[in-house]
Amino acid sequence: MSDVKARQPNLAKVLLTDWFAHIWMIILIVAVLISAYAVIYYAWGNRQLNAEVQQLLEDKDKLDIDWRHMLLEHNALSEHSRIEQIAREKLNMVRPQGQQEKVIKQP
Repeated sequence: MSDVKARQPNLAKVLLTDWFAHIWMIILIVAVLISAYAVIYYAWGNRQLNAEVQQLLEDKDKLDIDWRHMLLEHNALSEHSRIEQIAREKLNMVRPQGQQEKVIKQP
């Protein structure tokens, strides 16, 4: 029985010897795995950034539409006829006659 144990090689020693014999293969495998992980990581980050860009472009379009509506509303409210109508209806103002006008000259 002790004769059988003596002929069996140490498995850890055999594995380490084999790994050191093929060190370049192990280094290349590790490098391939690291580069594959890097590709996956940066592709995921790129997709995240593209999704964020699309959301920001949608927000920009909504803000542009709101700005146009506000501009139209501002123009409608600032027309002279609208101001004159509000002055007549709400403030009971009237346009002065020629003799009621006073001209002030600056020196």
